[in-house]
Amino acid sequence: MKNIIFIAPPAAGKGTQSNLLKDNYGYIHISTGDMLREIVSSNTELGEVVKNIINKGNLVSDDLIFELLKNKLSNIEGKPFILDGFPRTLNQALFLDNNLKIENYIVIYLELSKDDAVKRINGRLTCSCGKSYNLNDNNLKPKVTDICDVCGKKLVKRDDDNLEAFKIRFDVFLKNIKPLIDYYKDKNKLKVVNVNRDVNDIFREILKVVADD
Repeated sequence: MKNIIFIAPPAAGKGTQSNLLKDNYGYIHISTGDMLREIVSSNTELGEVVKNIINKGNLVSDDLIFELLKNKLSNIEGKPFILDGFPRTLNQALFLDNNLKIENYIVIYLELSKDDAVKRINGRLTCSCGKSYNLNDNNLKPKVTDICDVCGKKLVKRDDDNLEAFKIRFDVFLKNIKPLIDYYKDKNKLKVVNVNRDVNDIFREILKVVADD
């Protein structure tokens, strides 16, 4: 099975689609966002620094991300994986190809407008177990209001899901995305999937894209 790199703006559903692939096809889901949130929850000095960066909508240093990713990839024993939230810049893409030498992969760009992303962010809730929900999508609502379907814990709104931080994150994404898209187009690795529709329709198209590549 091909490894998958998801490129997408905030609120495009990378985590949701990654979990569907993980649950149905055995992919290893590698989320740099989840790894950073683990650091934040560690209550260390580094965690406080990372928390302040994320809550302002900015990106942490490449050096930290590279170190986290190297450690994660060294422990997956050759299983197919999804990169969720990485790379976000051309420099990070070059690191994957030249330093980690990632092979047999396809890049899927989950395309979503800023206006549609804002609507999604207003309804997003998350659980400490990693499961995400959205009150604006009937397929992604929790079965019990504000309670996680998986572990039963209370759902919360992420600290960086405030409108000001979200707009910064989206603008940072747009600023960095063009050279990244051009890079993968030149390598004939890029596929585009529009995600302003039902989550199951998106999943079916992703499966078709992976199968046809």
